[in-house]
Amino acid sequence: MKTRTIFILSLIVLLAFALQLTAGKDNPVVEKKGQSLKIAPQVAAVMDADMPLRKNRGDIPMAYLRTLYLPFQQNQVYPVFLFQVKNADLGFTASAEAPGLLKASHYAFIRVYRVENGIAGEIVKEHFIRFDQEEAQQGFQPEALNYYSIYSGDFFPGGNYLLALALSTPDYAKISTSYVEFSLPDFSQLKDQLVTTPIFSVSSLQMIPAAETKMSVHKNSFVYNTLLMSPVMNNEFKASGSLDLFYFILGAKPDGATNAMSLQITYKFMKDGKEINKLAPQTVNSPIVSQPIALTFTEVTKDAKGKEMERKEKLLEPGDYVLGIELLDNVSKAKGIQEFKFKITL
Repeated sequence: MKTRTIFILSLIVLLAFALQLTAGKDNPVVEKKGQSLKIAPQVAAVMDADMPLRKNRGDIPMAYLRTLYLPFQQNQVYPVFLFQVKNADLGFTASAEAPGLLKASHYAFIRVYRVENGIAGEIVKEHFIRFDQEEAQQGFQPEALNYYSIYSGDFFPGGNYLLALALSTPDYAKISTSYVEFSLPDFSQLKDQLVTTPIFSVSSLQMIPAAETKMSVHKNSFVYNTLLMSPVMNNEFKASGSLDLFYFILGAKPDGATNAMSLQITYKFMKDGKEINKLAPQTVNSPIVSQPIALTFTEVTKDAKGKEMERKEKLLEPGDYVLGIELLDNVSKAKGIQEFKFKITL
């Protein structure tokens, strides 16, 4: 736990410093008529034809999973797009020079539209990203499903948007598309309330030497500035394991005298609408929360008169749960409530 605490303190300092350095460097700019765009004409034609009806194309089967977002400077938001593809659908092949190494080459394209009154209008951003993957021939699993992430390379103000995501083979013989609306909050509008970014549990979390400067597709992970993390996408866990939550608390105020934050977090496990376990409140001094939580509860044995006889720490039983998260800003007294739904499996 001591090592974990040191890591989180380092994370807070490095992220805060890095975000300040990059503030204002890459604000979103609307693409202008006549400006060189980054979508291949073959792909742009498909998007132009299919976007109005949100008609997905499945030459390369893929499933869009979700849009995550994290805060940036000046009320801007950092979106991350997550999608899933089966190994067999990526067409891995080996060369004669390296028969033990399978490779698959594709192109990824993203186009983001601004949505107003339910209508996708101006194009806010377009990007092209190489999507090259390698797998060892030995142990290769064609039916394995991996998720991939694309960070858009941009920071957006709060609002409603439409993502057009496309994958293609290099010759454009196969083109797949997916159209997904997403909303980003306007943090400047938070008044007397606490909210969070999307809450997820990570299987891996580590610092990288420097923030990425080139857009790329990441397998089973995504990058946030100098942090590489791997969210658990199905929210399924073994009782012997733990949740390892990651999220930001938004809307808190620093103390006027010390400029320090003081946030209280209380977790409680719920099953079938009943409280199973409530953890003691804890205080943190940063809006960045990286929190390991054991999947246990305390079983209390009492005698016939109701006197407590014994306490045992036991693992949560298999089933569906809701982790309630109660938030309190000790400075402004603003409050918030969030939930994280998960399942414990055998």
